[in-house]
Amino acid sequence: MELIGVIGGMSWESTAEYLRLLNEGVRTRLGGLHSARLRVATVDFAPIARMQADGDWSSAAQVLAQEAKSLEASGARFVLIATNTMHKVYDSVAAAVTIPVLHLGDVTADAVNAAGVTRVGLLATKYTMEESFYRDRLAMHGIKALVPDEADRRVVQRIIYDELCVGKVEPSSRDRLLDVARSLVADGAEGIVLGCTELELSISQEHLDVPVFPTTTLHCEAALDIALAPGEHRLGTTTR
Repeated sequence: MELIGVIGGMSWESTAEYLRLLNEGVRTRLGGLHSARLRVATVDFAPIARMQADGDWSSAAQVLAQEAKSLEASGARFVLIATNTMHKVYDSVAAAVTIPVLHLGDVTADAVNAAGVTRVGLLATKYTMEESFYRDRLAMHGIKALVPDEADRRVVQRIIYDELCVGKVEPSSRDRLLDVARSLVADGAEGIVLGCTELELSISQEHLDVPVFPTTTLHCEAALDIALAPGEHRLGTTTR
């Protein structure tokens, strides 16, 4: 089993889901008392969130790049950035290490393509919805991403940062997120990408009639494919 490096803490609520899914995935695949081999570097999210709000992405990139270096030095075979939003600084993080960084957008696109979907609705933080870095990554795989209108983007942002990131899962907020998702479906989305790692704490496939793509789960499954069968996966093909 290869050693997986995880850059987490953004927020730790979703990082906890990463750790649970990775360990449960290993147990499911290998059985018995098996668990995942991990090196986890968690950052303090409050300063990162301020950098996001201030548009200081270069400072945020430096923080994550340093964590990636520490994971490489500890023997990690590859790295996961356990947050969709911080894939905005993916290139800087990937350039800081010699090991691959498994891009969450690529993993998600693989699942969307496998489902035969070409137009998805994207629910995420305002940074991921409003800036092009994530939508462009999906577009590289032939997928068009639709985003909510400005008012709905504010709603989704508030629910993520004010509730899910601090462990609050409110049924009324779930209903509001589902309203936004259904609006995207009405606009032509054939599936919904949960493009924020906290969103899986609130909504899932059971809540919608179109395919739902849970990015945290997909990232973990792809990581386990690599960690448990490294000779069958070429890490360098889509990770940089």
